Amino acid sequence: MMYDVCVVGAGTMGSSTAYHLSKKENLNVCLVGPGEPERKTLEREVFGCHYDEGRITRIISEVETEQILAYQGTLSYPELERESGLKIFTEVGMAIIGQPGDEIVEGYVTTADKFCKNEGLICEEVDEKFIQDRWSYFLPCDNCYGRFSKKYNGYISVRNLVKACQIVAERNGVKRFRKVAKDIVRESDGFYKIVLESGNTISSKKIVVACGSFTNFYNFLPGRRQLDLQLVGHTVLKFELDEEAVKKMSEMPSMIYKPKLDAGYVYILPPIKYPNGKTYLKIGHSVHPNFEDKEELGKLLETLSDVQKWYCQEDYPKARNFFKTIFKTMYPDIEPLGEELDFCAMALTTSGKQLIGFVEENFLVAAGGNGKSAKFGLQIGKICADSIVKGEWDCDLLNPEDFRVRFKDELYA
Repeated sequence: MMYDVCVVGAGTMGSSTAYHLSKKENLNVCLVGPGEPERKTLEREVFGCHYDEGRITRIISEVETEQILAYQGTLSYPELERESGLKIFTEVGMAIIGQPGDEIVEGYVTTADKFCKNEGLICEEVDEKFIQDRWSYFLPCDNCYGRFSKKYNGYISVRNLVKACQIVAERNGVKRFRKVAKDIVRESDGFYKIVLESGNTISSKKIVVACGSFTNFYNFLPGRRQLDLQLVGHTVLKFELDEEAVKKMSEMPSMIYKPKLDAGYVYILPPIKYPNGKTYLKIGHSVHPNFEDKEELGKLLETLSDVQKWYCQEDYPKARNFFKTIFKTMYPDIEPLGEELDFCAMALTTSGKQLIGFVEENFLVAAGGNGKSAKFGLQIGKICADSIVKGEWDCDLLNPEDFRVRFKDELYA
């Protein structure tokens, strides 16, 4: 069978693309990529950052393009929830807290004030009294300062986002291949052959590759070129909470917290119930935290083996101890029942923005989430779907040059 569009990559961006394509008439679409594993083992090649119940989504951002992507995506969650029957977005609000004069914090404050004013949204000033009145269990830094806004801010179950997109897409006729793609070949007739790990092939007139951190490890791109991606291993620690702590923290928002001018930030997700029945508060860190010990909490990942080992490791004591210290400092009266460390790989770009665009006629790439693909994924999927059908960039709200696909051989020639 010849498909009109084959989407390679069944994570956040790829599944969202398939979802939006499934709403277009007279298109034969397939989605290629394995599902979430029951457990992580080195026998598996491909993993994803979407194996999670809690990822921050926020329209508070220091970058205008990110505000647009997040805002448009958030407006789309209710429809997808209705179509799939799955809960995706929880509107608990977002707080940005740090030191006055901090460049990052001030950037968030300025853009939050402007965006909320333009959209008629409430954006409240945060100080120590505000925190004591709202979140008395949280011990903030001295002279803390920031903003809190509830509307359109909170967290999503990125696991449910991906699952919902796949459910609706398959219901609308998208064919799912739960295999790893190994190669993409453009044949003499101009169409594409996608080679699966099984050796079987799929034929398609058009291609969308959305494989995140794994894009450069396979023979996908024309000329076997490498995208401008740097892979960084990322760690988070989930703290299991008892019912009393969950009740006490029931009004907690998602948060970015930068307690010192010369330090990186941490991000915090409020208590969220996971599929195992336990409730966790999750803490993660900025890409280059540069805290007092000057040690990185992540690791550069250069090979497929590096990525596999990073996802499958059992412990990373440096990160575990760091997060435990942060938790105890922020929540001195909360005693967690236990902790669970988790790992993922972030695909970073030199520009700091996602790479979305055509690498040749009928071949579109979306990669480089920069740790933000969860909250942008649904809208990026729409851009990819609209653009691959039209044959050119199709999003009036954003400038395609901001997302131009860049290759390593261009940057390091």
